[in-house]
Amino acid sequence: MVQKQESFTLSEETKTLIVGTDKGNARVNEIIEALGIDEAVLSAPSVVINPLGKIPAKSVIFLNNADLKDIEKKDKVFDGVKGLKEDALVLLDSFDGELAELLGEGITKALYVFDEFKREKGSKVTLSYEGNTADAFKKGTLIGEAVNFTRTLVNRPYNKLNAKKLGEIAKELETYDNVTVNILGKKDIEKLKMGAYLGVNIGSTDEPQLIHVTYKGDPSSEALTTLVGKGVMYDTGGYSLKGVQSMPTMKMDMGGAASVLGALKASASLQLKANIGVVIAATDNRIGDDAIVPDDILTAADGTTIEIISTDAEGRLTLADALWYAQKEGATRIIDLATLTGAVVGALGNNITGAFTNNTEFYQNFEQTVKDAGEKVWRLPIDPAHHKALESPFADIKNSGGRLAGSSVAAAFLQKFVSDDIPLIHLDIAGTAFEKDKGGTGVMVKSLTKFFE
Repeated sequence: MVQKQESFTLSEETKTLIVGTDKGNARVNEIIEALGIDEAVLSAPSVVINPLGKIPAKSVIFLNNADLKDIEKKDKVFDGVKGLKEDALVLLDSFDGELAELLGEGITKALYVFDEFKREKGSKVTLSYEGNTADAFKKGTLIGEAVNFTRTLVNRPYNKLNAKKLGEIAKELETYDNVTVNILGKKDIEKLKMGAYLGVNIGSTDEPQLIHVTYKGDPSSEALTTLVGKGVMYDTGGYSLKGVQSMPTMKMDMGGAASVLGALKASASLQLKANIGVVIAATDNRIGDDAIVPDDILTAADGTTIEIISTDAEGRLTLADALWYAQKEGATRIIDLATLTGAVVGALGNNITGAFTNNTEFYQNFEQTVKDAGEKVWRLPIDPAHHKALESPFADIKNSGGRLAGSSVAAAFLQKFVSDDIPLIHLDIAGTAFEKDKGGTGVMVKSLTKFFE
């Protein structure tokens, strides 16, 4: 809970006080002198001090102003906030004005705890703030809340979050102004002849949900940027079954869907002047009596026939039909997010998102925004050789090109379902959407929000 506080004095009872280290600020100096802190102590990214009765606060957390401006160090600044159990007051005027938004976002993310299924719940912290940059701070908290929303979706297990439940959560976004949500069930999907998407779902006992969200923040423009998120709610690999080591954590295979919903939530809560679509072809990938097997041939909504080489290359099948639907619904630009390939993890590791595009100018604008937002992305190629790897003797295309250049071949597959005149950015977040033992990251939510801003 975040609330504004109009004024603050050191005589006021405060449980936890959060301040900057800018010694040019009179109130910071007042607190430092009252506590008798050595200046060298404040050189660390964050310091937690017990006032020992010297000021009426149970603890004081100093956050280093200089480190907040450093992309590589800024996350460490909020280490002192993690695990906070007492209500806190942030003195915004003790930070440079440009840092207020970063501060709101960082504190909100640092306070995140996923304890939905624990008997003992963590403390609920009320975060108060006062100062001249309150609007920027509040904006940062809204972005942080959208990131946390995404993290929660990724962290929920399949028995608590299937395609239907994801649709219900998406429907709640209609509480924001200018947002409409349309959920299509299996019969509607069949009418659209989305055979690639339905092929993935056929082994499941849970019906698919095609989730379509639209935010109309700029009625004067016909431009519509659609975010397509991979929504495989759980991936067993189908009959190309994943091994015992790789199947755990596959609840995160809907990380793309979670991120695009989070980005739309942030954009709508900030009432950005942009038109944004979200398309998610949600389903799980299970083994069942009717499930597809290698050698099967599916027909996508655009008429393309697809030879199945691996049932574990299922995400691109759902995305093929989702990309078609996005264009059908008027997308003028598309950005898709998908936990698509292990190959991108091998290439870039766990802190850089792989990117592919058919439009360099579109990508360069997005890349700069990602950099400014403090996230990391690296462009990888789509070469004619990657398209050739998808040639099939039995169908128009096959869904896997083997082990070599797996992330580029997957991107080439997706590109076949997007018109050449539609700028496309494909983001492979397989390595960045989830951290082992920590859970969902909310990757690209901030970058996308800033891009629309």
